[in-house]
Amino acid sequence: MIDEKMPVVFVGHGSPMNAIGNNRARHGWREVGKRIGKPAAILGISAHWTARGKVPVRTDPMNPQIMDMYGFPKELYQVQYQPMGDNATALRALKLLGQAGKADNEWGLDHGLWSVLNTMYPDADVPVVPMGVDMSASDDEHYEMGRRLSVLRDEGVLIVASGNIVHNLGMTDWDNPNGTDWADQFDQSIFDAVQNSEFEKAVHYEQIPSAKLAVPTRDHYLPFLVALGAVQVGDRIGTFNNYRELGSMSMTSYLFEPSGE
Repeated sequence: MIDEKMPVVFVGHGSPMNAIGNNRARHGWREVGKRIGKPAAILGISAHWTARGKVPVRTDPMNPQIMDMYGFPKELYQVQYQPMGDNATALRALKLLGQAGKADNEWGLDHGLWSVLNTMYPDADVPVVPMGVDMSASDDEHYEMGRRLSVLRDEGVLIVASGNIVHNLGMTDWDNPNGTDWADQFDQSIFDAVQNSEFEKAVHYEQIPSAKLAVPTRDHYLPFLVALGAVQVGDRIGTFNNYRELGSMSMTSYLFEPSGE
């Protein structure tokens, strides 16, 4: 058991291709992994594991790697990343979630998690407990889930939420290395709200201009709300990978660190 309080990380994972090669995303992930150090375990919340009715949490000690992406170069499918699970941490998370959570071992470690953790912790020597999102639960409910789970931080568990604040696959432009004006503006509005600790603005993002373009579906935004809920009083707010890509994808990521470290 690691006694040191762990941070909360929200990672914009973007294209699966960010998992290989020398790119800006991986540089940011590598540096934040070094900054945090090695936790006792990771609770990984993936935008790519969606359910309805309850939030799924994997309790199995094994984590099969899920190649849940199609049509990419063969090099991407050759990435192997299968850290062990952690039954004790999974059961602890389920207890904290209460009626909002359920044990579910039908899924594994999808690219929302392994594409990022493969760079943050390349030795795969940190146990990972995959968790999904509940598409039938409200934004406020996901924020509340994060609040309940925040005590895991005091038990050496690093909470890593993986999604994208701006994620519109229908408007992806592979020839645009940056963001469109509306994507930049929405991302900046969320950034301003977080920096000012006005989390309610981020939870009720529909009031922000271009929200329907930035968040056409909630799957990639919900992990961010869980991360915000897990932030504790006094945490320092930091950002990394603060950029947009493919026109309609925000890579902006947040690191919430305990004060006094």
